[in-house]
Amino acid sequence: MLKLPQSEWLELQFSRYGMDELEQRWHEVARNIKDAQPHFGQRLWSLDPVPALLGESDWTQLEAGLCQRAQLLNLTLQDAYGQQQLLREGTIHPALYYNNPAWLQPCHGMLDSELGRLLFYAADLIRDEAGKWWVLRDRAGVPHGFGSVLGNRRWMARTYHEIFAEQRIEPVAPAYQNLRLSLSELGQRTGEARSVMLTSAAGSARSADDAGLASFLGCALVEGEDLTVRKGRLYLKLLEGLQPVDLLLRRVPDRDCDPLELGSSGWNGVVGLLQSVCAGNLVVSNSLGSGWLETPALAQQLSALAPKLLGQPLLLPDLPSHWGDGLPEGRDWVARRFSGGPPLLLPEMNPAEQERWWKSCRPDHWVFQRYARPSLFPCWHQGKLESLPGVVRCFLAATPTGYRLIPGGLVRMRPPGGKLFSKDLWRLANQTSQPEHTSPTAPVELELSRGGGDVPSRVAEQFYWFGRYLERCENLLRSARMLLSRQSVENGAQADLQRMLACREEFGADLVAWVNGQEPDQLQSLLAHLQRLGTTLRDRVSADMPRILAALHPLSERLEGRHVLGYLEELSVPLWGLAAIARESLYRGYGFRFLEIGRALERSMLTCDLLECLNRQGEPGWGLLDMLLEATDSGRTYRRRYPRLEWTPVLDLLLADETHPRSLAFQLRSLEEHFQLLPTRSRVALPAHQEALVRARATLQLWRPPQAAPLQQLCQLMPAISQGLGSVYLSHLTPRFQGSPDAL
Repeated sequence: MLKLPQSEWLELQFSRYGMDELEQRWHEVARNIKDAQPHFGQRLWSLDPVPALLGESDWTQLEAGLCQRAQLLNLTLQDAYGQQQLLREGTIHPALYYNNPAWLQPCHGMLDSELGRLLFYAADLIRDEAGKWWVLRDRAGVPHGFGSVLGNRRWMARTYHEIFAEQRIEPVAPAYQNLRLSLSELGQRTGEARSVMLTSAAGSARSADDAGLASFLGCALVEGEDLTVRKGRLYLKLLEGLQPVDLLLRRVPDRDCDPLELGSSGWNGVVGLLQSVCAGNLVVSNSLGSGWLETPALAQQLSALAPKLLGQPLLLPDLPSHWGDGLPEGRDWVARRFSGGPPLLLPEMNPAEQERWWKSCRPDHWVFQRYARPSLFPCWHQGKLESLPGVVRCFLAATPTGYRLIPGGLVRMRPPGGKLFSKDLWRLANQTSQPEHTSPTAPVELELSRGGGDVPSRVAEQFYWFGRYLERCENLLRSARMLLSRQSVENGAQADLQRMLACREEFGADLVAWVNGQEPDQLQSLLAHLQRLGTTLRDRVSADMPRILAALHPLSERLEGRHVLGYLEELSVPLWGLAAIARESLYRGYGFRFLEIGRALERSMLTCDLLECLNRQGEPGWGLLDMLLEATDSGRTYRRRYPRLEWTPVLDLLLADETHPRSLAFQLRSLEEHFQLLPTRSRVALPAHQEALVRARATLQLWRPPQAAPLQQLCQLMPAISQGLGSVYLSHLTPRFQGSPDAL
């Protein structure tokens, strides 16, 4: 088995680090990677600290071969869904079309842009024992890993900053900048284009990869429910109305893009998307149906297609394969289902199992590819350096001047019985060449904008619930800390403690059980909701958000009573930091409005419920009032105004004082201010949420102490505000408001 020779330069560079220092550096970076992507939206693979370096001769061969291959596949795709000249001439077997589930008949004849057909392309390659490169598999439908290449390179540059400071490693960012120019070029063809990236549900490993790519390309990351098709046009559903979309960078499989036309059972796509493409109103990249190029049986046809379509032989061959009526000779094959699916490594099966498989095999259902052992790469495995076989994945992107190979990539490795991990692939910078600078052929002057209305209703709802969970978690955490600290030092005030505990139904009878619990409204459940929502909003808030979310570490094992208070005190600081960074990193658009609305509404509900419960039990005494002020963070404000504790002034401070940020009146005024800045949905009558808010403010303003406070009425009006808000703005299945009559 061939072990790829590592250059003397790489060995020299790493000789500056001792083994202990290397391990220490990488443990630090591994911890930072984990903190940057906590619990939800995990990476598709972990990162190995030892990079892979290919020689310049290898890079030259791969660059020429893969650029030719991408061009060939693009032309094949254009013919397959266009004139089908290759089918009529018999160059491609009809079964590759009509017996192939990857072939999408509804996409035949659709109008599309050449640039949009195969904008992203990747290939898995191996180098055999003789040192020859072979293409293992084409990734032409939704090639994943583009975002991971960027992310891996950032972490490697952070770990080995001395090496990168010498500028000897070819950067990958310029290739992605050329990709952005491709989008700009496409935008000039379609007018003032808006591009969005369609990804799968937030929280999946692939959506995390897509988020990194979308962030660098500067396009919005959306899900299927954020989009709608009206009269053959694709629109992004924003709070302000419908905004047309001209370019869709899809990161979901072909059949999931349009569940109506393409027969998907999932909900990641958009009904009517294919209609918009066929009408020429939308460019989808990679083009719908491009997953057909990944058919294993098509690979053996490429050597014959290259001279016909390009006038030159195929530079990078595929592994020898067999597809037909009979079984191939020998047993040294990898089998892939014709309809798709994971490969079967037949030589790695035990002999008896392998023989049973061959006897039951139906040749027409399988495509066979010659089994080859990949080259070995050094890696850090189980605390030491080992050499393991790896598959190289290279990435290409279409640019205005043709396909360009990204000077980096991934080496994917899986140790026996272990999990998949990847290596960062390096290319040494050529000191004699100058970096390529490209620019759009016809720069278009951009219209200045200071608006912040580009928030789909789904995202607005996420901001709203993130604000609510953040406020709920912070409020209950403060109350739990207060109760636990007083339980340990105030043995004589058990009656007051029990009354306060009874007013927080979320706590139940045992605070320790609440801290450890995973049930709704228990602490671990609240932390999980915060992390989930924070992860879904990662592309709209500060890049430091994941680190703060990681500090909200859920419990891996149950805490004993004596450790609970310390745990709550540790959680308080990142919670305050999370509230600050979520608020200060957002521009004052609709996302910020819904975050603040969620926090204000949750604080209002919690305050009303607590005061109503205490009032129902009878006028509280001095000890209970002291705990109430501490739980609402109002003690210092009260003591600066009044010499002693009494129920009426405490009630006035927490209900009617508009200067006190913890009071109900302050929160209701904040809600009114935010509601006035949301898009208007009705010019005749007040919407339901505003009507409920007006009633709540009027009820509170008409209260005159020492009259009985209208706590019960206020407790009923708070949920009405939330329900009305959801019915007007947060219903994203059927838009209630259109930007213009033309969109209907």
